[in-house]
Amino acid sequence: MKKHLFVTILALAFLGCEEVPPYIDFNPPVKTKDTTYILTTPPAAQHKAVLLEDITGVRCNNCPKAAQRAKDILSAKTEDSVVLIGLYTTHLENFTKPWDGFENLTTNYSFQIVDFLGTPPGLPTGYVDRAIILPQTVRFNSYTTWANLVNNRLKLSSPVNISLNKTLNGRELKLEMNLTYTQNVSNNHQYSLYITEDNIVGKQTMPDGAGEKDDYVHNHVLRYAFGLAAGNNINESLVAGRVIIKELDYTFPANFKIEDCHVVCVVTDATTNEVVNVREISLK
Repeated sequence: MKKHLFVTILALAFLGCEEVPPYIDFNPPVKTKDTTYILTTPPAAQHKAVLLEDITGVRCNNCPKAAQRAKDILSAKTEDSVVLIGLYTTHLENFTKPWDGFENLTTNYSFQIVDFLGTPPGLPTGYVDRAIILPQTVRFNSYTTWANLVNNRLKLSSPVNISLNKTLNGRELKLEMNLTYTQNVSNNHQYSLYITEDNIVGKQTMPDGAGEKDDYVHNHVLRYAFGLAAGNNINESLVAGRVIIKELDYTFPANFKIEDCHVVCVVTDATTNEVVNVREISLK
């Protein structure tokens, strides 16, 4: 009895701790360029785009409905207004456990993001700009609310322009991220760089009692994160005209179909963890 009581108290102590320890980057990409300077005249501001992250799983019968809702939202917007990422995490194993004989889409990168931003009690659900949107007290939202939440976030402005450029040589990628601030920012910012992949065929539990489908197509799957998945610190002062350029090298593993991949850049507010701006480019 005493042993069980000790274990319970210990578990409650961990649950009551709000501070999340920082993740360690065990696989940093090779940086070939890291430059910053300040322009005399800042450029005009880009429109703000919205990041929609679909927390999903291969054994979740309503997850295909959420994926279709995300696709409909994307189709209704201009190309660079909404960016989608599918987070296949090991949280909620009943929904996310991989099927034997099919590729495991869960990654530690998705795990880090969900662990940092908050784990939902069930699936499907997702983050809209990683924001806590009142009257919500959590960041995850039902897929039935995504369209309205995206529309509201699109009305906001952004103080940072994002530009991505890539050079491909076989399976070698040279990626350049360019952040340009159009106004002064008082809060600290972080950036995240991800690789996502479309058209991954796998097994999926289907809605409405339809059973399992062996040739379901998964899109926007998070495959890789450069540095820390939850965000990398920007240490420079964020004044109007500040330009931050980072160039990184990456070698695609054999199982990635490069023509189906995208690079996503997300800038977040380090205090609120909300998305400040986001952009993606195709690697076709």
